[in-house]
Amino acid sequence: MSFDRISRRGLLTATAGAGAAVIAGSAAGAASAAEVPPPSPYHTRLPHQIEAESLIDYLRMRPWSDGANRYKTAGEFPDENSSVVWGAPGHPEQFSAFAQCSSFITLVLQRAYGTGTAYGWATKEYFSQHFNTEAGKLYPTAEKFREGFANAANVPHFTAVTKPVNLRPGDLVALDYDAVTTSEPYTGHIVMIRERKGTWSSPVDSEVGTDVVPYVFDIIDCTSNPHGNPAASETAEATYRGFPDTRIEETPGGTPEWTEHNGVGYGHMVFYGDGTTNLFAGYRWGVNSSTVHKVTARPIAAARVYLG
Repeated sequence: MSFDRISRRGLLTATAGAGAAVIAGSAAGAASAAEVPPPSPYHTRLPHQIEAESLIDYLRMRPWSDGANRYKTAGEFPDENSSVVWGAPGHPEQFSAFAQCSSFITLVLQRAYGTGTAYGWATKEYFSQHFNTEAGKLYPTAEKFREGFANAANVPHFTAVTKPVNLRPGDLVALDYDAVTTSEPYTGHIVMIRERKGTWSSPVDSEVGTDVVPYVFDIIDCTSNPHGNPAASETAEATYRGFPDTRIEETPGGTPEWTEHNGVGYGHMVFYGDGTTNLFAGYRWGVNSSTVHKVTARPIAAARVYLG
């Protein structure tokens, strides 16, 4: 294996285009207020986010053909339980994930705060008591997480987050599908917030309500349906590249050029804030999705883990 050396001159040449405005401002003296970038603080990552990202980052080192990262599709694996394995540092071959959205989040919380940790509260009994795990099931559904988050004042170790503008890294957001239809094979979906990326408007925003704010979030989840569709059009591809999903694999010149995978990973979703109250108003599955879901049809609730 060989590595190309990057010279100082080459580095300056390569950055001349992208950073020209910044370099010029520095050379002229103190940068004006208009040239100062917006604040970008380093947010503290809570243990469950650290554990989730560690798992995903190691799995991304493995080829998809290994089958180490899979979604537990409804009805296809009746004899296999969800399983998430964290291997030893430096050994990506030891990491694996086979889960659905809610079982993944539950296993991550158990990893970070369960038996044997410094916290000890995230046990099977805890989830059964506070998130009403269904009889015969090992993990709460996304629907049950949504109900629990909506009642977070009565759930130990969680506090409610009612507005998308207030979401922080590590916060959990649950969606309830059953309110709109019972034909869905899943009760809903649950994601972990990784970072807020600003806002991104779409012609479909008006279907949610007047003056809604479309907040884009980098999220962590386990899904059978990656967030975004780069193959829809050239415009869609350009938008997708700014807000990608780690489960969509690009093969330049291949057929197809874009291959969708499933399992755990990073992606981007849009959560709408109401124009008047700032409360959750709905969501868009991907930034370039043309379908919106209003909170009246698919309820949304979010919560934050607190370590006190």
